[in-house]
Amino acid sequence: MKKDVFIESKEIYLRLPKENDLKGNWYQWLNDPIVTRYQNKGIFPNTVQRQRKYYLFVMNSKSDIVFAIVEKKTNKHIGCVGLHNIDSIHRSAELGIVIGEKEYWGKGYGKIAWNMITYYGLKVLNLHRIYATIIRDNIASKKSAQASGFKIEGQMRDVFYKSGKYHSAFLMSVLDREFKRIF
Repeated sequence: MKKDVFIESKEIYLRLPKENDLKGNWYQWLNDPIVTRYQNKGIFPNTVQRQRKYYLFVMNSKSDIVFAIVEKKTNKHIGCVGLHNIDSIHRSAELGIVIGEKEYWGKGYGKIAWNMITYYGLKVLNLHRIYATIIRDNIASKKSAQASGFKIEGQMRDVFYKSGKYHSAFLMSVLDREFKRIF
């Protein structure tokens, strides 16, 4: 195992983001309307400076943890996954993920990364509940969530305005006793 690897599967590993990641495509993912079509991102232009500000924020945050998703074969930073709004009293957090490099879509990496961050939150951070807001049309994220044991709690009507229309979303969550490890 490489020294910067935090959690790994056969195909990918998670590590903390590095300053060097700011020189890659990371900031551009959030400007790509195809990458962000199911996310509450890509609404305002992203720049290297904004990405650096975000990077510094999460690296110093006590309530957010973000990992770079790296494909093992190529050692390429292909996305990010994290837990946000970590609440140590109620033992909950919100999951966020993006696979920014489109050539890595459809390989199951998002599902594995989703499972890895859920494992980390429930088994390492001792959280009880992890939740995610998923736009209804985002079939891939819904399947990734369900593979880890997430269940639909409800639907939020017209919660996001994007690309000229409103989008409803599912609120999904998993409790520690419901988690299914797949990596």
